[in-house]
Parts: sequence; structure tokens; C-alpha cells
Amino acid sequence: MTITSAFNTVRTGLHTVGTRAELISSNIANSGREGYVRRDAELSTMINGGVTVAAIERELDTALVGLTRTESASASYHEAVVDSLSIYTNTLGEPGDSESLSVTLAEFQTALDLLGTVPDDIAALKGAVDAAVSLADSLNEASRAVTKAQVAAGDLLKQEIEETNVLLEKIVDLNRQIVTAEEGGMTRASLLDDRDAALDALAERIGITTQSDGQGRIDVLTDEGVALIEGLSFQPISYDAGTGTLSAGAQDITPGRTGVHGTQSGSLSARVTVKDIDLPQMAAQLDEVARALIETFEAADASLAVGQAGLLTDAGGVYDPLMQDGLAGRIAVNDAVRADVGGDPAKLRSGIGALVSAAASDRTQLTSFSDALAERQGFDGTLGLGSNMKLSDYVATLVADQKLRITEAKQDGEARRASSAALISERSQIEGVNVDDELQKLLAVEQAYAANSQVITALTRMMDTLLEAV
Repeated sequence: MTITSAFNTVRTGLHTVGTRAELISSNIANSGREGYVRRDAELSTMINGGVTVAAIERELDTALVGLTRTESASASYHEAVVDSLSIYTNTLGEPGDSESLSVTLAEFQTALDLLGTVPDDIAALKGAVDAAVSLADSLNEASRAVTKAQVAAGDLLKQEIEETNVLLEKIVDLNRQIVTAEEGGMTRASLLDDRDAALDALAERIGITTQSDGQGRIDVLTDEGVALIEGLSFQPISYDAGTGTLSAGAQDITPGRTGVHGTQSGSLSARVTVKDIDLPQMAAQLDEVARALIETFEAADASLAVGQAGLLTDAGGVYDPLMQDGLAGRIAVNDAVRADVGGDPAKLRSGIGALVSAAASDRTQLTSFSDALAERQGFDGTLGLGSNMKLSDYVATLVADQKLRITEAKQDGEARRASSAALISERSQIEGVNVDDELQKLLAVEQAYAANSQVITALTRMMDTLLEAV
């Protein structure tokens, strides 16, 4: 080896040492920054014996990253279900709560039973009417809460779609920058950090998988294989409120829809599922309760003429099977028995349509009402709560079933989030910066720098000696 080649070898060594020092300094400076992945230098021996930094490696476990995103998407799905449904289910109260729908029904049944034993008691008459009003109010409030929850889910869905499209566009832009950035350079590593952070945020909204094209770009697919990003283009997410269709470009990805590759996880899937499947079914269950109440008291009231409303009404009118949607929001106690609007509570004893008041001691109609309310009856079995049972059992099942939906979602969300946190912790052991380790590396770099400096000093003395000898 000539002295000149020795100088060149030392020069590459100093350059490599400088790059390593820069990497270590960057690691230490960014040790607390979220999303930063520790860098290390991949060294390579040159043909002339020197050394160079072949690439700057990010210490990343891609399999672990994929698992983390899967768990995060699932956790986000369940959390969004809880968030959206709570607006409604909180109005139902827990089974046994004083404000629970099942309790207001039980109180109405009790008031009727009590009135049947003392039909001439004015206070008992008024109490039964008040209990009916409370029951109707409970259904009205629950119906309003369903509507409010649907609106909120729709607003959040719109917001999250906008945020998702911003992330998709950002990832495509980062793909473009990564391709043009120096292979293995610091800038490229920073861009990869930014893209991974964007992918993590995207996975909270929609379940994804990724594929690399070998040039640094990635393709992003939904958990069901629908392309969201292909190289430098993306399919924007959209939602048609009229048809309830969630789309990626022209591809239908609506969750729960037969025959399509619907997305199964992430908050977007949850918002659509809650808005278009869960809440409509819960609203229909409430309407079924209202329908059963109105029909029960129409059928049990012998005084009613054809087309005349009974004790419980559809906004003052009779029940119309073609108008059942939203019935729980319209159910009301007949003004004919409400003293606060000029009605007479005694009509409860005589029958709403009675032209002549029954004797104060006559409990015939009251017994008919009470018995009818306690009898088994038919319900729409497609709503998932049963098809033949007592109204009180149907309501209790409704409250318990709807509460169970949110309880299970909460438990699943907590379990998935805990799993995600464990994976993130494991990732941090691989990707994160241990300052003590980096300082140890910095000492080694310092020693290497000193050694290279000594070689330069020796080579300089040799050159000086040669020049003096000439």
C-alpha cells in the first residue's frame, strides 16, 4: 500500500466515523420523539481497503408493525362503537335503574294493578295516568337519543373520511419523496418515519395491510384486499348517505354488506355499522315496544269505536302499520285522560270511548287493561329479541341486549388496546433509542476517530521524512 492510498483509506474511515457520530447524535436528540425509529450505519469495505456507509438502516420489525396496526384498527373499531352507541344507550339506564325503560313499564303495570283494587281512588287514577305518561316519555326520549346518535355517527364519519383522505394523500406524497431521496440517506430515513406515522394513524381508521414495490414505495390495501394506494395514486374514501355505501374510489367497501369486500375494522367501519345497522335495529326494537303498547290498549278497550284511539296513541291517533318507523318518538297518552290538558282520568276506568261513565267501583275495564298488559303476545322475530313473550320480558330483553352490545364492545376495545400497547412496547425495544447504549457507541466512535487521527499523524511524519530525504 502506498502512502497516498493509506491517506485515502484513512479519509474514508474519518468520513465513516463522522457519519456514525451524526447518526448517534440524531438518535440521542430524537430519543423522546414519537415515531422516531433508531438509525444505524451499515458499513461496507471498499475495493481499495477503505470503509464506507453503505446504507442508513432503520431498526424496524415489519411483522411487529403489521400486528400493531391490526390490533390498533380492531381497538379503534370497538372504541368507536362504544363512543357512538353511548349517546343512545345512556338514556336506557342500567337494568333496574329508576330511569330504565323496563322500570317505567313495571311502574305502569303496578299502577294499573293498584288501581284495579281501588277503582274509586282519584289519586290512584291520576297515578296510573302519570305512570303511562312517564312510560311514553321514556320511549320518546329513547327515540330522540337514537336519532341524535345516528346524526353524531354521521358527523363523525364525515370528519374521519376527510382525515383519512388527507392521510392517503400524504402517504402518496411521501412515496414520491422517498423514491427520489438518496438511497440509505438521512433524509430518506426521516421520510420513512413520517410515512410510518401516517400509516399508523390510517390504521386507526381503517384496517390495512402494506406491500413494498422494492423501490421504497408501498401499496396500501384494506384488510379485505381492496387497493387504497398503488404507488403514486390513491382511491379516495367516500360515503353515500342515501344508500349507506362506503367506497374506496369506485369499489364498495361497506362493512357487513353481502357480496362486497367490506372493511372489517377501524373507526370508519364502526361508524357505518353503528349508523346504518345497529342504531336502526335498536330504533326498530323501540318502535316494536310502542306498537305493542298501543295495540294492547286498543284491543283491550271495549269502549272504542272503529278508528278511535285508545289510552296510548300515535301522536293522538290510532296505530297505522304503515307508519311504524319512528313510532316510539310519537307515542303519547290520549289527551282524553290527561287532567293537565283538560281530560278526565276517570275515563281510564270507563274506557276511553265510553259515552257514559262507569260506576266508581267498576273495575271491569281496569282488569282488562291490566290482564292484557301482562299477557304474552307476538313480536317481530327478525329484530332479534324473540317473537312471543310478555311485553315486560321483551322490554327487559331489549334493555339487556342493547346494554350487552356496548359492554362487549367496551371489553373488546380494552382488550385490543391493551394488546396494541404491549406490541407498541415491544416495538419500542427494537425501534426506540436507549441513550446509554448510544453513549457507549459514541465513545467507540471517539476512539475510532482518535485512531484514524493518529494514523494521519504517522503518515504525515512519513511524508515529511521522505521530503527531507529528497
